[in-house]
Amino acid sequence: MQYPRRLAAEALIRIERGGYSNLVLAGLLRDSGLSPRDRAFCSRLVYGVLERRRLLDARLSPFLKKPVDKLDAQVRAALRLGLYQQLYMDGVPNAAAVNESVKLVRALGKSSAAGLVNAVLRRAAGPWQPVFHSEAERLGVTCSVSDEIAALFMDAFGPQAGPLLEACFEPPALTVRVNALRTDPAALAARLKEEGVQAEPAWVPGSLQLYGAGEIAALPAFQQGLFHVQGLASQLAAAALDARPGQRVLDLCAAPGGKSATIAQAMQNTGQLFCCDAAASRLPLIEKLLARLGVTNAQVLRSDAAQPVPELQSMDRVLCDVPCSGLGVLAKKPDIRYKDLSDLPRLIETQRAILACGAEALRPGGRLVYSTCTVNPAENQAVVRGFLAHRRDYKLLPPPFALPEGALDDDGMITFLPGTARMDGFFVACLERLW
Repeated sequence: MQYPRRLAAEALIRIERGGYSNLVLAGLLRDSGLSPRDRAFCSRLVYGVLERRRLLDARLSPFLKKPVDKLDAQVRAALRLGLYQQLYMDGVPNAAAVNESVKLVRALGKSSAAGLVNAVLRRAAGPWQPVFHSEAERLGVTCSVSDEIAALFMDAFGPQAGPLLEACFEPPALTVRVNALRTDPAALAARLKEEGVQAEPAWVPGSLQLYGAGEIAALPAFQQGLFHVQGLASQLAAAALDARPGQRVLDLCAAPGGKSATIAQAMQNTGQLFCCDAAASRLPLIEKLLARLGVTNAQVLRSDAAQPVPELQSMDRVLCDVPCSGLGVLAKKPDIRYKDLSDLPRLIETQRAILACGAEALRPGGRLVYSTCTVNPAENQAVVRGFLAHRRDYKLLPPPFALPEGALDDDGMITFLPGTARMDGFFVACLERLW
């Protein structure tokens, strides 16, 4: 049996017990001794099963005497991994996927289930004629999201809901932000080529798209602080702030620090940048990143973004990158696909409170950016419009950069839907305080 499959099964079991997928997998791979090729294979198995879990279970269920979630964890992992390989990995023959899954369940200490795994996998990948009781259920199963998320997409996007959810299976491009304090895009691309990584300019100025990067943290250019990994959507949210040298800038929800780093570079390491986050455990992430990049104009502070801080007032720029449902990053965070949205009303209240606090901290004539990584209009346009209805001293501003056609709505707010330009789904609104 190939070791990557066993490692993938162990990761899936730990994630089911409450672990975060990225942290669980990174921890297991760190000490695995696997080759880069096997690490990539293991990662694809784990994230593939997480992404397609609901569909996999729907295809397995007709051939089981009990629900999938009632099986032993080891058996469940072996079945999901086996079926994923059969359906989505062309490089793995069906027979090999079945045989390796039988070996896997034995290696996991469940030899008594070997016959079950063999029999189920030989049938589950065949013709499938499901019966659905609603359009939300059909979309939820085929796109592997909860019925609740499927219904939200249907309400927001109508007939485009299906294509948008399908686009969430395509991961965004791997992009980095060039550290303008230490290098430039052309020089960094040449340096990365020397380190065996192909880098090409992305459409957002100051960014590069990487190919064949492998373990990025092991690259000397990374260790020397010449760049940080940052999606194009995140870069645009920071760029929308239009921070200038010498200004006072407040990043209210700063962890893990990527936007703060990009803002500091726009400020040319001058002025004052206040990087706040409510979680004390996340502050070291910001500090470590800023130190690696050579940022010296920032203060990292613990602060609840939904509560005003008298000491942080009269800012030239304020970024409110608020906590959200994350429905724009399903491709990167498969855990969100099955997220319970029952706390969404409370989350929206938090978003409103953070925007209100950010607005109080801004000086007249200053710029505020409200951004999320969701495509849910209730967390985006509705929050901003509700704010503007009560704050006549604020108005919407156009973004300080050109955008692809269709990204800007009639009010001047920015929405990128999943799959657009190989980016995450995200939302940005730029606001100016008038008095």
